[in-house]
Amino acid sequence: MRLFLAIIFIVTSCVTVTAQQFNIIGVVKDSITNEKLQSATVYLESVKDSTLIAYSITDAEGVFTLTANTAYEKVNFITSFQGYKNYTAFINLTDGRDLDLGEIILSSDIEALNGILITARKAPITVKKDTLEFNAKSFNTRADATLEDVMKELPGVEVDKDGKITVNGKEVSRILVNGKEFFGDDPQIALKNLPKEIIDKIQVTESKTDTQKATGEAGDANASEINITIDEDKNKGWFSRLTAGGGTDERYSMSGIANYFNNDFKLSVLGSSNNINSPGFSFDEIYDAMGSSAYSISRSSNGSFGINGQNFGGSGGITSSDSAGLNVSNDWGETVSAQMNYFYGGNDTRSAADSRRETFLPDRTFITESSNRGDRLGDSHRISGRIEVKPDTLTSFNIRPNVNLSNNFSNNTSSSISSDESGAAINEVSTSSTSDSDNQSLGANFSFSRKTLEKGTYFGFYGNANTNQSDAQSDFNSTRTTFDEFSNPETPVIQDQLINNNSKSSSFSFTPYFNKKLTDALGLALNYNVETGNQENKRSIFDRDGSGDLFFNNTLSNDYEVKNTQQRPSLGLRYNKGDLRLDVYAGVIHQTLESEDILLNTSFDKEFTDPYVRANVNYKFGKYGRAYVNYSNSINVPSVRQLQPVEDRTNPQNIVIGNPDLDASQQHNIYFNLSRYDWEKGSGFYSGGGFTYTDNSVAAISTTDADLIRTTTYTNINGEYNGYLYTRFAKTWKKDAREIGVDLSLNGNLSLNKGFTNGTAFQSENYSFTPGISFEYSLQDYIDVELEYEISANRTQYDITSITEQDFVNQRVALDITTLWPEHVILGIRGEYNKFGNITGDFDDDSFVLIGSLGYKFAKDKATVKLKAYDILNQIIDTRRSITDDFVADTSSLVLQQYFMLSFTYKLSKFGGKDPNKEKGF
Repeated sequence: MRLFLAIIFIVTSCVTVTAQQFNIIGVVKDSITNEKLQSATVYLESVKDSTLIAYSITDAEGVFTLTANTAYEKVNFITSFQGYKNYTAFINLTDGRDLDLGEIILSSDIEALNGILITARKAPITVKKDTLEFNAKSFNTRADATLEDVMKELPGVEVDKDGKITVNGKEVSRILVNGKEFFGDDPQIALKNLPKEIIDKIQVTESKTDTQKATGEAGDANASEINITIDEDKNKGWFSRLTAGGGTDERYSMSGIANYFNNDFKLSVLGSSNNINSPGFSFDEIYDAMGSSAYSISRSSNGSFGINGQNFGGSGGITSSDSAGLNVSNDWGETVSAQMNYFYGGNDTRSAADSRRETFLPDRTFITESSNRGDRLGDSHRISGRIEVKPDTLTSFNIRPNVNLSNNFSNNTSSSISSDESGAAINEVSTSSTSDSDNQSLGANFSFSRKTLEKGTYFGFYGNANTNQSDAQSDFNSTRTTFDEFSNPETPVIQDQLINNNSKSSSFSFTPYFNKKLTDALGLALNYNVETGNQENKRSIFDRDGSGDLFFNNTLSNDYEVKNTQQRPSLGLRYNKGDLRLDVYAGVIHQTLESEDILLNTSFDKEFTDPYVRANVNYKFGKYGRAYVNYSNSINVPSVRQLQPVEDRTNPQNIVIGNPDLDASQQHNIYFNLSRYDWEKGSGFYSGGGFTYTDNSVAAISTTDADLIRTTTYTNINGEYNGYLYTRFAKTWKKDAREIGVDLSLNGNLSLNKGFTNGTAFQSENYSFTPGISFEYSLQDYIDVELEYEISANRTQYDITSITEQDFVNQRVALDITTLWPEHVILGIRGEYNKFGNITGDFDDDSFVLIGSLGYKFAKDKATVKLKAYDILNQIIDTRRSITDDFVADTSSLVLQQYFMLSFTYKLSKFGGKDPNKEKGF
């Protein structure tokens, strides 16, 4: 650690310069009308090397303020606005650092308006209605930067260690490339693999559905999407990256991605293979695939991961995975565009877990110590696509088909022993099972929209159709032994069964709509939602006798079918004027529920009618502020397992019986978001939260006998709720090549859950409170340092007489250091310390994970060789505490441990007949 602190000090001292603050004000106007121009971009660049120093956007009065710190004395002042000629002026800051430029007069760019190409300097930030547009080349990053590196430099944009992107507190739902999805709607592949050198603009807008894009309707004010536009010079060519590595303990990792762009046609291929718990193509420039693996374990407490709908690994374990993908898209003029992507995922996961669980009953508690071991093999195929047809400028049709196929095989063993508070054994259970399953799902989302010649009036429909089928066969064996009051074992109960489980489900949703503009600010919206669903579950249990013969068990088998329908007509008013947007919808939800058990020859019908309300308010205040509030209600039908009145003895310690008399639950949801981030000054906050109140929620009724055999069924109960709250304040100080950032965060959660155990009603209240602070220091082309600390306080209160509350505190400290000096050498150190509170003495309660990477670039930075180390101190653990309504469990699971790896990466690219790696700046 002293070495890295010394590096920070030396490098900082060597390049430290005297930077002084300046303040420049003015107002931007039209040359002919003298109208004040709102949302014009003003910025300063150094004369020496065109380094971006500061930028701003004019307000509603055309006024701007440029305030920053710089050591540059000679700068260029530039004003840019769409449809106008750029205004450029030279400023010598030695003449004064508090300047009033007065009126900046912009003249119309007639040539640009007439469609003649004009070569002009691009502004770093441009505001176009509800789109915030960044010029990627205005933000300094290292030469081999990816889209992720650029995103981290953009004001108001945050990219966390898991790749989650937020813009002013709003999560980014997807990343598009030239308006098209890149390997589906998962943003990770584009984020990790698109090189900066091909990126022209980064456009941030509200997340919109296909229908909203076709009609021009406002999108989701609480979610964002990002569109990456490719530089015209780079929109014809190819780029690729290949990485291969081998290490100690037979660890290996290989990955590659190749992309070919030819204007409207795009083709991308990727693949990976590794045994280090990584998707492989989720690439980290410093740590390759190892970086995502390290943080998925320490942050998620398991070895699992997922990308683009494919999940690998499990809850604690080591996964070997193979994956491959293909993405292709093309446009045929303005009429037809199509896209298709395919993913293959294969995994082999070895898992192991030991746990200690304390269960609370009204009159006593008992302890269960268990051990689980398992292996899981799986193959999956995912095909999805999108076809858009626009026969004319008023009509649009979209269809998004998808196909998912998977096969899984698992082999699991477990053993457990339960004892009372004095330590006397009550029962002992051992199980073994093998399972083989085939799963398939087919579906499609579709939409049609048609604008009329009357402005603001349009109609159409949207919907989806899905079908799923799963066929599974399990070989299950268990032995349960109970002990008498003298701790003597009684005759064991053996369960030796073959279980066939076949399930099918289908759903269809169709919503026609009509929207009409009543006034410039007020609109009317009509829609009628119709949904149908069907679930079939056939479970056949065969008992084995001593000779291995099979006998059908009619009592434990079932053949169950559930049908449900929903109709929801609604009427809405939409108000949009100035900074206020208000949507209010009201209607009626009518649902029917039909259930039939063919084996038992029983059936029942239910109907539910409830009001439907959905409302949201979006308000912009000032230049940077935004407030959003949303309310909605919904009805949720119980699952087949909760409804079917047949014993499920798959877990011999917990026998589950459904209740066909369950009603649908009603949920009331409210969400809010408040943000104000001044990206000019690099400071601001965002805050949000949500609360859900549920009536008729499905709650468990459990009865535990003297031998600790639990029988569970279900009932409806009122008054459950859960909620969360988050807030964050960020401040950045920037002086030319140096940047310092501080983040303060606060998160909280609460919930109230209810149930019944041994005839006694109980409830548990859960609270968590997590403050955090992070610090970041960056010296361009030399060093980046990130330091994080958070503490999480948790409390669960019970009204069961055997226990009143559980409290524990977790702490986490993380350090991330990257040095880019000397030239061509990249050194990275990433460490994380976790302290787990109130863990029983049988498990480790702290862990320090340290990984490192030392890389050298050569062959004009096309090739990189790296030595990487994972879990350098050999201290990683997977220990976690789980608290539920009536038990507390501590679990320790198998995790990937220390290894060292040597890897080689090579990049190739060619655009427009030129090698971009030879161009200046790349």
